[in-house]
Amino acid sequence: MGLEATLYHLRTIEMKIRQIILVLCLTLATCVPGLAQDKNESVPQLRQKTFERIWQIVDEKYWDPTFGGVDWKAVRTAYAPQVENVKTNKEFYTLMAKMLGLLKTSHMDVLSPEILAKYQQAPAIIGVGYREMDGMVVITHVLERSSAEQAGLRSGFAIAKVDGAPIHTFAEAQERLVGLLNTKVKVTYLDEKDELHDVVLERRPLGEDSKSKLGGVSFYGLFESKRLVGNIGYFFFSNFLEFLNPRIKSTIESMNDAPGIIIDLRGNSGGDDSVGLKMASQFFEKETLLMITKTRKGDEMDYKTKPPKTPYRGKVVILMDELSRSASEEFAAGMQESGRAIVVGKRSAGGDMDGYLEKLPDGSLFLYAYGQPRTPKGYVVEGHGVKPNIEVNLMRKELLARRDAQLEAAIEYIRSHSK
Repeated sequence: MGLEATLYHLRTIEMKIRQIILVLCLTLATCVPGLAQDKNESVPQLRQKTFERIWQIVDEKYWDPTFGGVDWKAVRTAYAPQVENVKTNKEFYTLMAKMLGLLKTSHMDVLSPEILAKYQQAPAIIGVGYREMDGMVVITHVLERSSAEQAGLRSGFAIAKVDGAPIHTFAEAQERLVGLLNTKVKVTYLDEKDELHDVVLERRPLGEDSKSKLGGVSFYGLFESKRLVGNIGYFFFSNFLEFLNPRIKSTIESMNDAPGIIIDLRGNSGGDDSVGLKMASQFFEKETLLMITKTRKGDEMDYKTKPPKTPYRGKVVILMDELSRSASEEFAAGMQESGRAIVVGKRSAGGDMDGYLEKLPDGSLFLYAYGQPRTPKGYVVEGHGVKPNIEVNLMRKELLARRDAQLEAAIEYIRSHSK
């Protein structure tokens, strides 16, 4: 349940446009610390140049020419002197994050050369997904063959400490569980009797079948499919990555005889919208407009399904939660409004903008929102999220009893609405 990039610490950029993966690949090879710097420029000069380029891109290409009421020219006047005073790259990127935060929009981020270098490393995982519930950080899933599974961890156990530090929030767990490949971490957890146990877990790489190379860069994504009770189809994937297209397509085709299909997007942090569009097309008999994007140049309405000769005609249920973002929200909102699917779970994160990447003078990449998606009926997901048709919370006591209430609700819907 909910195996996804954020929970498994797969540092993935939320790519929101067609071919954005290619853009990243073409630039990543040159995005290493210091490579973009002119020998005649000092570090302060390069920071100032980078700041000016960030400001200019927003000024010319940000989706909203009114900047949500923010005086963007006044922002430049206020922040230029602050850039001159920063002493380190870390301070500079923190300042840029603060400046971009004034726009109160997702998909506005500067990816430093140091961060980009990490994207070239294989993700290291212990194999647990988790959520905040009942005042604790509770494990919601354990990946098969992971060190966590081999150590006996299971759904419902609560993470109390990591390397001796108390854990109270999702963010704390995420920060402390992340680490380098093949390193170890000590996890203190509460079992079903609320008794404390210590276990040492190894951060291991994902399997070769979980990655794809493009432009010399590896992209990682988890995928799982199976049949549930009553022959109901089910599949989960962690991110909307292009290399998963064949798996998604073949999985849906193999489930053509199922009374319903459950698509698990819990914790899915987004990716390439074209993946969602191709997936959605498998469920429609005629061309259908799912989303419209508002840009500086006007509305773009190319998010239309292209149905195959034999689309899937059974019931479709999408599982979502508070960590479902971006392309996963866009796909779900379009499917939901069209009446082709219902959504079960919890309201999603509300971080859905169409973004683009541009290389900056210091070798970093700037992800900026160039468009705001909305459904054909006008619903904007950004800042609101996708509201489930059937709201279901996860509870620790149910997880300890090996029950997934959200999945059970999806199964029950299909069983009760199938012919």
